[in-house]
Amino acid sequence: MLHSTREQYLRHQEELGAMPAPSRLKMVQESMRNIKRVVKERDAEATAQATAIFQERLERGVYRFPPGPPPPPGAHDPTVVVKVILSRRVEADRLREIFGRYDVFEPHKGIVRVELKLPDEVLRKKEEAEQLWTQYVAEKSDVKEYHRWSASPSVYDYASVELAPGVFANDAVAEMSTRNAEDDDGNNSNNNSAVVGADIENDKTSAAGDGAIVAARLPVPASKQRPPPPKNPLERIKAERRSYLARTVIQLGYFPNITMQVPRYATVEEVPRPTHPDEIEGPWEAYITYDRRNGLEYAQSLGVTTIDGAEVIRIVEHKREPQPYAKVDPVFLEALRREKAREETLMKWPHVPEWKYEYSEYTRKHLAEIVRHNYSNVVDYVDREVLLTGRSVWECPIDIDYSCGGAKSVPPHAKKPLRYMDIKISDVGVTDI
Repeated sequence: MLHSTREQYLRHQEELGAMPAPSRLKMVQESMRNIKRVVKERDAEATAQATAIFQERLERGVYRFPPGPPPPPGAHDPTVVVKVILSRRVEADRLREIFGRYDVFEPHKGIVRVELKLPDEVLRKKEEAEQLWTQYVAEKSDVKEYHRWSASPSVYDYASVELAPGVFANDAVAEMSTRNAEDDDGNNSNNNSAVVGADIENDKTSAAGDGAIVAARLPVPASKQRPPPPKNPLERIKAERRSYLARTVIQLGYFPNITMQVPRYATVEEVPRPTHPDEIEGPWEAYITYDRRNGLEYAQSLGVTTIDGAEVIRIVEHKREPQPYAKVDPVFLEALRREKAREETLMKWPHVPEWKYEYSEYTRKHLAEIVRHNYSNVVDYVDREVLLTGRSVWECPIDIDYSCGGAKSVPPHAKKPLRYMDIKISDVGVTDI
């Protein structure tokens, strides 16, 4: 339609003896495009509405063979679902064995299916417990690693360094530490500081008595603190998104080299142990589908209170949405299937073309890539054998895949065209047409 409008307009202009106005042509083309788009949109909307109405009528069972009112929803379904809430998991076979009808001698015991699932709140609890447990394990290892080095003895504890003739480093450090301890003891007025000072004094005097410096107790310069986060929100987010290593403060010549936060606990035993996720055993919900209406009464009449140590908390009926008869009507389902097949045939679905030019892009590879993909020692050995013995090998011992695995994405019925079109329409000049 667009083409014919354009032709008509050009002919009209030629009859008038005027040059065709490209702007007016463009206007007509644009308006036709808009009309086409609007018509398409409205058509899609109307189709969707009609389909929705049709589906709703299907649910109501308006289209029915044989004619007549459809049975009420759920009338065709004699099953009932009983929900058994257990304190912990019990295997489905055991549940079938206990809750199966004793008057049914087939192996199914009157039970259609047994489904076990965890309620959502229990799943949420398990996830939270797992997070807490991960934190606990990490904190334990942190405490262990942090205190391991200060607890272990060092070679330098017993190294005696002579600073001057008759003056040893141990004595000098011991004197300095005792002097510092005395000063601290004199200056600190509160009880806590006095206790700490006394501890330091005792440690240092014992070290001096042994004639040893305990390396872990040497005064260390204060570790460099992590810089405060930037005020600008964007910069702050950028800083937070950097890796852990990039955010670590490294200070050379200090001990420890990398600034670490002192853990909250001194020993591994002090770290409080949370609940392990596997220790949250329940409650579990078992959905047992009976093939008769009186399934709930039967399950309650058994009077089951415990199953293999798992407590039965309660037995209730699980309410379901009643299913319309159209969902299971065999005549109707067959009609729907036929309609779908007819539509697929008319629309030629699924549409797999005989040839697409992408197929050649998948399959045509450079020689170096083919060699790299197909190289194996077998070929190498054969080449060596040819060189050594002078005998010729007529066929390659392995089948070479020239597409380097790209042929997998090409359908088996694809037929290559007689002439390849290697150039696109944009590469064709105006004078070539």
